[in-house]
Amino acid sequence: MTEHNREIVRRMYAVADSGDLDQLSELVSDDYTLTQAPGHPVPGHWQGQAADDAGALVFRTLNVTGVTVQEIVADGPHRVIGLVQAHGTDTDGQPWTMPVAECFWIENGKVTDIRPFYWDLVELRRIAGAH
Repeated sequence: MTEHNREIVRRMYAVADSGDLDQLSELVSDDYTLTQAPGHPVPGHWQGQAADDAGALVFRTLNVTGVTVQEIVADGPHRVIGLVQAHGTDTDGQPWTMPVAECFWIENGKVTDIRPFYWDLVELRRIAGAH
């Protein structure tokens, strides 16, 4: 089970790295949730299609150009943690990279919850052009 769950998250990162976020619908439940911290440039808690829309907004706001997987850790029947480097360009066109730890909850072969934790929310807000 843990290897299967790890593979689901690995596939999510491959889709995210390709930029074709529409493919994520195959990997998430219809009512999955996405939660971004209050200090994130796109803060909030969304479910289903609203989570899809918020995820796409995060990618546009941060001008994410790729994701490099460092490690995917699975423990137990549901929890998977992805340790990645997100890459993009800031509002001045300068490249950026930042470590992100993402907590995933998986049930019945689908992701039901995603909670990203960015290394530096102050820097993330600067990248997005927020003050």
